[in-house]
Amino acid sequence: MERLQTLAELVRWAGANTAYNFGFIPEDRLDWKPSPTANSALEIANHMAMALRSMAPALQGGDWHRVEFPPATTLQEAQALISAATEEYAAALEQVSGADLERTVNHRRGPVPLRIAVRMPVVDAIHHHGQIAYLQTLLGDIESHFQPR
Repeated sequence: MERLQTLAELVRWAGANTAYNFGFIPEDRLDWKPSPTANSALEIANHMAMALRSMAPALQGGDWHRVEFPPATTLQEAQALISAATEEYAAALEQVSGADLERTVNHRRGPVPLRIAVRMPVVDAIHHHGQIAYLQTLLGDIESHFQPR
């Protein structure tokens, strides 16, 4: 389905660019927070992966459920986690049939039609891409970084 392929491409882009942008955050600042209630870069990476991996079961006929995994604690682990989670989600999106989109899934926020739920982790991934770019600016890097194609 063309719309799902577009979502798959978009989440792949968000994952690749987020992982790439992590490389511009100094490794000794991955746990840094601009305020006590903000998330660090590592927390953002782990949350992004959790959101993607928790929705994947819904794409395969189940419901949303929180997926636990060892959290990333280094730059390389964060980059690998983001890359893997976005690729897993994109691949799962490509397997969804048009008929499945009208099915209702139980999400942590309540029942949601799958046609809407499939977008939620993609929007979340784009949001986190922006958070990482913002953290970079707070750390003094004012250039925009996009992964070379």
